[in-house]
Amino acid sequence: MNEKIERIQNVLKKHELDGWIVFCHHSYDIHQRYLLEKWFSSPTLTFIPQDGKPTVITSRMEGMNVDDETFSVITYSKGSELKRLMGTLLNRFIPETKIALNYVEEEKVLSHLSYDIITSGTLKALTSINPQLKYVSAKDIIFDIRAVKTKKERENHKIAAQLAEELMENVVEPKIKSGVTEKEIAALIEYEANKRGGIAFEAIVASGANAAIPHHKAGKKKIAAEDVLLIDYGVAYEGSNSDITHTYWIGNKPTEKVLNVYEAVHQAKEAAYSKIKAGVLSEVVENAVRDTFTEYGYDPEKYFIHSTGHPLGIETHDIGIGISRGSPEVPSKSLLENSVVTVEPGLYFENEFGIRLEDDCVVTKDGSIRLSNTPKEMKCL
Repeated sequence: MNEKIERIQNVLKKHELDGWIVFCHHSYDIHQRYLLEKWFSSPTLTFIPQDGKPTVITSRMEGMNVDDETFSVITYSKGSELKRLMGTLLNRFIPETKIALNYVEEEKVLSHLSYDIITSGTLKALTSINPQLKYVSAKDIIFDIRAVKTKKERENHKIAAQLAEELMENVVEPKIKSGVTEKEIAALIEYEANKRGGIAFEAIVASGANAAIPHHKAGKKKIAAEDVLLIDYGVAYEGSNSDITHTYWIGNKPTEKVLNVYEAVHQAKEAAYSKIKAGVLSEVVENAVRDTFTEYGYDPEKYFIHSTGHPLGIETHDIGIGISRGSPEVPSKSLLENSVVTVEPGLYFENEFGIRLEDDCVVTKDGSIRLSNTPKEMKCL
């Protein structure tokens, strides 16, 4: 049994669930790609039992793409056969068997939107096949499965980060020069990312005043000399993403203000790393970043307009515990051992420029393992 399935079955045991069903077409539920590690267009049901070999029901066209060493594969030729095959699977269980589905209870939807995946019609169709079973929300097992990474997933995150750093240093940086547009650099990054595995997300390439917009969409603006260039990008590798942000100076000598801001952001990142450790409240790390900005004379309430980091996984903004402040309504939570998070402090000056440095790391019981390393000093191109 592969490591991923074994971990899922342990989570099912922890939550006293008899099984987990993922059902969708065109892989709109990311968990289908997570489990099967491929994109499926046909309606496909994956069932992970608490013990034993998981089952996949899919079309004959797609069946050959399923790893039959890990899964028992059942195929259908016509859509009309699908309900019968699902009935054969679900009707073998005794009444009150607890089966998890990817929905969220109505009263909790707004606080758990990322977990509410299947449509109401699909939910009704699935639960009507054998209404004697006890269907429950999969939100708790989804959190446990995705918030902490397997050894293989951590290795893949490391490779994804290495590929991204190599891509930037060896291919993209030499192409950056005054007169090239943001969109041209973004297209180059995405082309090179695809060659190495895949695109983690649409690359952010922001020059000059656009760098003060954290999620700027690359456009036709030309990169200019004597200006800041911010690039936020990532490579996807076998279901694991990297997410890295570099900030450059186009020219030979950055202004004193730009250098001071870069140093403040770098030191804030180092302050975060000094606090990161499994079991530490995320707000402890967040406050270290904000305190550093204050020490450098930059009001974090004014110039730091996002949190320090987010969980990283099969999605770039994944499910898990990130680095942010708590609130009375949502208290801060402890960082999890073997989770992967980003560390991305930034300072933004509207209509002038912004500087963000973002790296990825694995949280450990003793601290963290850095997967990427943005430069200590600002790089001039």
